[in-house]
Amino acid sequence: MNSIKSKGRAGSIFYLLFRNLFFLSLVLPLFFLLLFSFTERYAWPELFPTSFSLRSFKSILFQRKVLFQDTLFSMVFSLLVSLCTVLVAFCTAKYQNEEGLKGKGILAFLVNFPIMIPATVFAMGAQILFLKVKILNPFLTVFLAHVLYALPYAVSFLQEGMSRKMKLYEEQGRVMGAVGGRLFWKVSLPLLYPYIFPAFMMSYILSMSQYILTLILGGGKVKSLSLIMVPYIQSGERNLASAYGLIFLCSSFLLFFLLDFLEKGIQRERVKGGNSFIL
Repeated sequence: MNSIKSKGRAGSIFYLLFRNLFFLSLVLPLFFLLLFSFTERYAWPELFPTSFSLRSFKSILFQRKVLFQDTLFSMVFSLLVSLCTVLVAFCTAKYQNEEGLKGKGILAFLVNFPIMIPATVFAMGAQILFLKVKILNPFLTVFLAHVLYALPYAVSFLQEGMSRKMKLYEEQGRVMGAVGGRLFWKVSLPLLYPYIFPAFMMSYILSMSQYILTLILGGGKVKSLSLIMVPYIQSGERNLASAYGLIFLCSSFLLFFLLDFLEKGIQRERVKGGNSFIL
């Protein structure tokens, strides 16, 4: 009995330690990022700033139009990367999920290869490859590299969704007369929405935060949000860098809530229609 109680206490202590470590490692940095982005003066050894200001955001939105344009471009660029990544990931996961097809092991290795090696090595290899095949447009090279780097994560999400249960629904759909495009739109795609949206979200975050690939392949002509932030961190303008970090965070949260809203709306329509999506 005493051993059970001691195990219970040990479990409670472990939970408290984990919770506090989680708070310190995640919540506190975000709190100080928020605090610093609205700060006018924040000097050591002050624990909290003595004055607040919107100067950093005014600088990004109004005073430095180039910065605002680069920020907007980075968001749109990452959204396009996410869309392309999900489309390629769907085709890849669909191929790997089919029975009797050859080369699945090689395909899985090639898909996961970019995350098996350091980003710097991958960027240098990709740069040499693009030069050899005469792909010289920096926007295109960065776009392709971002897609390749985010692809393994998106494929893992979609493969999880393409389970045997999905195959059973597709078979039921064929029996009830749904074939081809109708089968895809009415059966397969609705079942994959809970997996498509996280794949899209992950691809967006990876593209926005990618620094090494964008720096090496873009040659300074393509700006991701992390590439914009780093010079301000190095120059000591941490208020401006924090404001960029907050913009990145807000855009990610906004996209998350938008995708969540779309998924719930789709689920409500499916519930209203019952099983009519198969017909």
